[in-house]
Amino acid sequence: MEIQILGGGGEVGRMAVLVKGSSHAFLMDYGVNFDDEGHPVFPLHVRPRDLTAVMLSHSHLDHCGALPSLYVSSPPPLYATKLTTELAELMFKDAIKLSGYYLPYEDDEVRNALRRVVPVGYGDTVEFGGDRATFINAGHVPGSMMTYLEVDGRGLVFTGDFNLSESNLLNGADVTRLPRDLDYVVMEATYTSGNHPPKEELDKSFIEAVKTSLEEGGSVLIPSFTIGRAQEILMTLVRNNVVDVPIVVDGLARMANQIIAKHPQFLRDPDLYGKAMKASVEVLGNYYRRQVMRDQAVIIAPAGMLKGGASLYYFKRLARDKRNAVILPSFQAPDTPGFELLSRGAVRIGNEEIRVNAKVYWFDFSAHSGLRELVKFIDYFSSTTKVILVHTEPLSSLKFAQALGRELYVTKVSGERIIE
Repeated sequence: MEIQILGGGGEVGRMAVLVKGSSHAFLMDYGVNFDDEGHPVFPLHVRPRDLTAVMLSHSHLDHCGALPSLYVSSPPPLYATKLTTELAELMFKDAIKLSGYYLPYEDDEVRNALRRVVPVGYGDTVEFGGDRATFINAGHVPGSMMTYLEVDGRGLVFTGDFNLSESNLLNGADVTRLPRDLDYVVMEATYTSGNHPPKEELDKSFIEAVKTSLEEGGSVLIPSFTIGRAQEILMTLVRNNVVDVPIVVDGLARMANQIIAKHPQFLRDPDLYGKAMKASVEVLGNYYRRQVMRDQAVIIAPAGMLKGGASLYYFKRLARDKRNAVILPSFQAPDTPGFELLSRGAVRIGNEEIRVNAKVYWFDFSAHSGLRELVKFIDYFSSTTKVILVHTEPLSSLKFAQALGRELYVTKVSGERIIE
């Protein structure tokens, strides 16, 4: 078996792993990163005609954003859940809208990719002439999956992004469906440096921050990732009865909400999700955005790091009033407006410097496993299982491996090959 890290080696994002046996080759994800100027950065090249199949773990662009480039000729079958497929289509179209000049694909390639989709569900197994793949709930975002490959008599799990802990939105990853005596585990290790706070404490602090601003007569802006985070925030608000003012959902998040609603089997509590959908108000354009600004509201809108999108529209109008609040519920990458807001209390947008008088909060809502869960996941497998860490910074992962006292393979750059 040969494992080649095409992307995600020594970096977070741009995930792509190629697994080759004697007869078949399987590609796990094919995502993008973005450079400082917002231009997409792709994984290493792979020839589509050499691929037996592609498995897509979930619909975030850092795992799927380069996939359509494989569907120009000799297109391989693409295995994903039906929900992941529909959400990925939403993300592909948005990527073309925002970065189309720099992408090696257009709408035709997206359509070609979608035509090659073979929908799978959790627990399904697909045969490939002696090799096979089984798909397991990853607990990351709605529709996300791990892939368990059996190739030439060896077993490998590719986790994609995963979360062992349950949330309001999802059950945790279904690890017990995996064998313990695997040969390889290729796992994301984004958060090797620390634990996430207990869910109950996190929700309580978040709700208190929201209510404080509402009681002072202000509005609350919550910039959120389109898939996963926006839905988790909405359900958390409704579960805690924060419904005295409109809960507004804007941008791509409202479209993602609708797609997810069609697939309740992927949700931990479909009834609560339905209640949250009914409690929210969808914004369809600038006219309705102006109406929203006339009264108090809780606003959920992409982009999660204030880097464009509907959230920036609201931020410009809410930031200067001390009664309002801006709540960042996600990781904020350096060189983004969200990071700038947290670090210095002001944001430069174009030529305009916006001094923020609104209350600013950050909460660690994460759809990834933290340190405690990563250790638990590794300990589930046999001591002879070779664990390969991807989708992580090398320094923190090396420290993690040393502290764990177990031999782990920490990828340092994309392009590494592991051959056994």
